[in-house]
Amino acid sequence: MTDEELAPLRSFEPIQHDPDDVVQTCTVGGVVGTVFRPVAEAPFSVSVGVAELHQYAGLSGGHKGVAVGCGGRETILALHHRDRVMAPGVRLGQLAGNPFRETVDALGRAARCQLALVYVPAADCWLCGDPDLVLIEALSRLDPWERCAERVPGAVLYVPSSKAVSLYQASRAATYLALSPSPPVHAGGTIILRAVCPEGLGSESGFVSAMREHSPPWSGLLVGPAPTGPGAQRAVMLALMARKYQLKIEGCIHPEAFRSVGISAASDESVVPSTWIHVRHPFRCLPQVSSPQETNLG
Repeated sequence: MTDEELAPLRSFEPIQHDPDDVVQTCTVGGVVGTVFRPVAEAPFSVSVGVAELHQYAGLSGGHKGVAVGCGGRETILALHHRDRVMAPGVRLGQLAGNPFRETVDALGRAARCQLALVYVPAADCWLCGDPDLVLIEALSRLDPWERCAERVPGAVLYVPSSKAVSLYQASRAATYLALSPSPPVHAGGTIILRAVCPEGLGSESGFVSAMREHSPPWSGLLVGPAPTGPGAQRAVMLALMARKYQLKIEGCIHPEAFRSVGISAASDESVVPSTWIHVRHPFRCLPQVSSPQETNLG
């Protein structure tokens, strides 16, 4: 965090996380757990965050605030390896039977995360308690699926400013919809992201490298050696999305940054057909054609 961002918190004497100053906790399913030294040396920890849809963990928050948010580089990279984020059961909005979530929770317990305090934007409430139970309760309150009658040719996703700083962040809205259990867009349809993205592709080196070394639909990211480096897993999600949908970015400040890697982009906003779906809160509620028990990754 910058000095400006830290200013309101100075009286609390915050310590910024250092992913290279960590202590090993345990190994879960081949993932070596490591956590920031001050957290490891504390008698227990409290995870504070937001409970909203998450591509791999089902929901954000809970043990993830410690296991990943305060984890070491080795742990974070291992958790986000292509094989893990594409494993069966790893799904948006799913907690039970989700191997990514189970690993994160086990790593959080090993780091003595005993409480979670989360804000649930979709329900405008705070929840506090056991990290596992808090997320189960959060999921029951946020109701992430909005039923729609049929599939349509395209969708426009409005990315909030907090998530619209870069493609790395904003693209979550597109992959959340595309890889949701029963997406409302026809195969071959178009997903438009309306996001300013002042930081272009973003600063995550693994993601940026993958975008520059491969071209849409990024099929090479799904076979052969897995892409590596910070954020590479986000490029894998875009490749999964591109198997079925076309991606466009509108309302962005620097469209040339996206055109240079083969993504259609424009600084203005187009007029879309009236049959298309407009998703105003893609991180809170997603339209679904049928039961969200269906799978979309097969």
